[in-house]
Order: sequence, then C-alpha cells, then structure tokens
Amino acid sequence: MSTITPWVASPATWLIGAKRCILMTAMVGAWTCTGALAQSAADSPPFTSPGSNSWTFAIDNDFLALSSRDAGYSGGFMFTISGPDAADNLVSLDGVLGFIDNWWLPGATRTSSKTALQFGAQAYTPEDKESRAPIYDDRPYAGLFSLTSTRMTITDAGQTAWSSALTVGVLGTSLGKHLHRGFHQLIGSQKPNGYKYQISEGGEPTLKYTARRQGLIAKYRSVPGGRADFKWGVEAGLGYITEASLMVSGRYGKFSTPWWSLYPERSEYYAPPASSIDGDLYLLYGASTSLRGYNALLQGQFRHSDVKLSSNEVEKVLGAAHLGVVWGITRATSLSYVLRFQSAEIKRGAGARDSYVGSLYLNIGF
Repeated sequence: MSTITPWVASPATWLIGAKRCILMTAMVGAWTCTGALAQSAADSPPFTSPGSNSWTFAIDNDFLALSSRDAGYSGGFMFTISGPDAADNLVSLDGVLGFIDNWWLPGATRTSSKTALQFGAQAYTPEDKESRAPIYDDRPYAGLFSLTSTRMTITDAGQTAWSSALTVGVLGTSLGKHLHRGFHQLIGSQKPNGYKYQISEGGEPTLKYTARRQGLIAKYRSVPGGRADFKWGVEAGLGYITEASLMVSGRYGKFSTPWWSLYPERSEYYAPPASSIDGDLYLLYGASTSLRGYNALLQGQFRHSDVKLSSNEVEKVLGAAHLGVVWGITRATSLSYVLRFQSAEIKRGAGARDSYVGSLYLNIGF
C-alpha cells in the first residue's frame, strides 16, 4: 500500500495531497484479490432489492462501550437514507460524487449500484471537561456536522466491490456545543465547558472524498452455526481526514446478504450500518491499520484555532478493531451493535490513550 506524506492545511499542500491520493488509489485499483476467485458470478447477485429504500437511525457513544472514560470521540448521531431516494434527494451530493467517480474510478460499466445519504454529527472532547481554560496536553474540543453521499458499485462479475463517499460539513459551530451539553445533561454526565477553544470556533466548511476497494478472501456455505465469509479492503481518503487504510473483516452465523454488503470497519469515526433480512443473526469482526497524513479535528484547518496539535504530536500509524452482532428482526427491520477500538491518536500527554466506542443501528426498510 502506498503512503501519503503528512501535510499541513494550505492550498498548495491540498493539491499535492490530492495528486498523491489519486495516484495511490489508482494503484490500488490495479490490485486483485486472488482469494476472490472462490466466489462465482452466480454467488454474487445484484443488490437484494434495487428499488427499495431504508432508513437507519444510529448513535455512537463511549457509554455504549461500557467505558468509564468520556474523552476523545465522545459520540455521534446519524440518520441514513439508502436506496433510490438517497440519490434523488434535494440535498444529495450523488451527482457530484458520480462525476468524481467517473473521472477515474475503475469499472465504468457497472453491473449494479446502490446509493445512500447520511446526515451526521460528531463531538470530541478532552478528558477534563470542567475546565474553562484551554487544555494543551489533551485532545482539543471539536464538533462536525456533515452530509455524506455514498455509492457502491459491483464490477468484474461480482468479484470486486467499489464504494465511494463525498462528505461536506461544518466544523466549530455553536449548535454542536449546545447539543453536546444537552445530551450530557440528559445522561447525567459532566458538562463540557471548554467549547470556546474548539477547532475552527465560529464555524468553517470542510469536505472529504473517500474511495474503497473490497475483495472476497474466503466463503463457507456450511459451518457449525450457519455460514461464514472473510474479505479484505483498501481505502484512501482526502480532506479533513487524509489517510490510507488496509483492512480485513468477516462474519459468522446466519445471513443471506452478499459478502460486499457489510463494511462496518470503514476507516472513519463512524460507519454505515450492516445489512440483514428477516431471521439473520450473525457476528461481525475485523481489524484495520491506517497511515494518516492529516486530521483537521486534531490539527485544525484554515481558520484559527486556539488549541490544536502539531504534526509531530499526532500518531501517523493507527490500529483499529471491531466486534459486533446483527439481528434481522423482520424482513424490513434490523438491529445492530458494534464495539469499536482505536489506538491512540496522540503521542504524549493526557490525550495519549486508546478509545472504545459502542454503536447502535436501527434499520427500517420500506
């Protein structure tokens, strides 16, 4: 896997980073996973219900991981529309995403495609939230509201799955501060008092483009307890988080959805939901490693931030893992829980800690 050289948030280095990221991802597109030959085209049907839509409500929080430490990625809320309605939505970015994908993404002749539109909010805090003074040895306060359009494309007779995402968002809003404080009051947690020192305080637009390639390593039709499959993936992202990632993941149990429908290991702080249908019940697991070039949520962007970290203070190589369960309650409804681990993003000080976050997803199809 190629690497991305750490860069600072200036226009010149954005262009340099873009060229390297596109080159790296194009090289990735030349890779093939020999293990994917274990699956024939007959085993890779098109999307189960191409004309159907679904809504997913999700929440991320460290208290869902039974963690007593409320710091780092404090939590997030998500609402996702999947299916034709996602691309047709008035605020959808699908047209722009499609233009970018068609410019370089392999597999211009697509056998099937699925779209999604996600509204999200994220909050990040240091461990000491009572302090009204700036804290320089921990993670800065940060908040992000975002809109993300995603596409998944199946190529090579079902042997390759490409997915892409375009995110536009706003950093540093006062709305994030009020929502975060209100949620902490609701659950009886410590009130965050240092938002005046958050990244991009006052508001600043941001964006990110992400591309991923997936391939099947192995698939087992009959194992004790149901079925199993195992896959790999590579991903590159350019924008407010610039990184390249390599990942493996699998699932075990009773499931009917194709191998490429599951990607909870996506290398962002939150991920899209797992898919399932009536009667499905399976475990999912995986791990990833990332080479990170820049993280605006730690290092700031163009707007001045009173508290931010330098490139020398953040880790360049990160590890992550996840373990979860998916339950298909009815043919149109599923519930998922995923426990996520990520290694420390900061080298020294109070912020040099691993993080654990739990995620709940409720998916409703119609």
